[in-house]
Amino acid sequence: MSQQDPRPAGGTRRRVAVPRERTISSTTLLAFLVPALTVAALATVHPTPTEEPGRPPSSAPLTRSTLVCPPALPGGRVISAALADPEAAGVVRLRHEETDELELEAARTLEIDEPAQAVLIGEDTTAPGLVAGRTARDAATSCVTPQAQTWFTGVGAGAEHSSVLELVNPDGGPAVADITVLGPTGEIEVPRLRGLTVRGQRLVRLDLARLVPQREELTLRVQVSRGRLGAWVVDRSEDLAGGAVTQDWLAAQTAPTRTGYLLGVGAGTGERTLVVANDGADEARVAVRLVTSRSEFAPSGLEELVVAPGSTAVLDLSRVLAGAEGEGALGVRLDSDHPVSGTLRAVTPQGLSHGVVSEPVSSRAAAVVGPGPKRVVLAGVARVSELTVLTRDARGRQLEPVQVSLRPGMGLSAALPEAARYVELATEGATVQAALVTGGSGGSVQPLSELVLDSDVPHVRPALY
Repeated sequence: MSQQDPRPAGGTRRRVAVPRERTISSTTLLAFLVPALTVAALATVHPTPTEEPGRPPSSAPLTRSTLVCPPALPGGRVISAALADPEAAGVVRLRHEETDELELEAARTLEIDEPAQAVLIGEDTTAPGLVAGRTARDAATSCVTPQAQTWFTGVGAGAEHSSVLELVNPDGGPAVADITVLGPTGEIEVPRLRGLTVRGQRLVRLDLARLVPQREELTLRVQVSRGRLGAWVVDRSEDLAGGAVTQDWLAAQTAPTRTGYLLGVGAGTGERTLVVANDGADEARVAVRLVTSRSEFAPSGLEELVVAPGSTAVLDLSRVLAGAEGEGALGVRLDSDHPVSGTLRAVTPQGLSHGVVSEPVSSRAAAVVGPGPKRVVLAGVARVSELTVLTRDARGRQLEPVQVSLRPGMGLSAALPEAARYVELATEGATVQAALVTGGSGGSVQPLSELVLDSDVPHVRPALY
């Protein structure tokens, strides 16, 4: 029996799929074409800086200011605040654990009972020329605007001389700082002071006697890498034999300088220590001159102070300032071949005080002070200059102006009314170094700083053309 072939006659047939003709839709085409054209167009554009380097920034009225105040010291828990413009008034905000709105009346000094650290915020009418400060039994300081970098020269970490660095964060987010310690032989490594974080609206105290205990004088550089910080040093002197303890705020220096004046620490008995820091890579040679109402001169036998790179050096001026050459001394002038920072620390029977190199004043400077004796110390003008010191009492009444004439190469000390609570220096176009001494002989010294009335606004142009 034969089988039939199931395949049809004529051979095998296979179905072959014929491909359709593919087409590209307009949507797909645009999806590829538009980005390509955009990239090509951007490649032909050359971005330029938005700021015009050929034109300096213009000034605009300051609309917001922040002042950070340290915790109180024994003998005083009040923060005083005032506005430079005697006709300005408005609300300032006090921020600590809560925020309070306080009315600042025209010309008057506002007194705030707040023993803890605090932040004062002025807006609109209360932003320009807002000044504030604290006073204690033997100390006084100004509330400060947060700075990216500050220097504290002549701090202590021993039994007789010790210091505490205080950092206050005025904002809600964390702030980060790196603190460099310069000793007599160079930088001292303190790992805990690197990448130090201060939480929002918090205070951090750093006791140097615990962190880096030693007898030598030190220097701190506080550099803020994130956020903002207000910084102070509470300096303390203790007589181990007699048990007497005095303390004062040590003001910060904003930057090293080649020429600086340390005013307000006069002559007389007691210990007077000049501390100079050099953070540069080269050796600094510093000439020291005394400033009096008659001249600026180098005392006989006093050689230049040599400060090694990245270190702190000390010069004892006790004998010089207690002798005949130091009679009538108003302070010390430093002239260096490299930028340095400096402090003149005085420990006398009347108390502890510090003369610190401050920024020169070229227009107006102001501070609020407590009641009692006070005087202003001036030096460092380049030409004969007529200067005016304006004062107001706590109620805002204008007191008798103090007008002085200052010559180059001379210093000047002028007594101010004891009732003055607001002090303003008008330089009449000159540039001058100034300090305010409160509390009489051996009192606390506050460097006077330029009033902040305006903000700089850069000129801008389109970034693309």
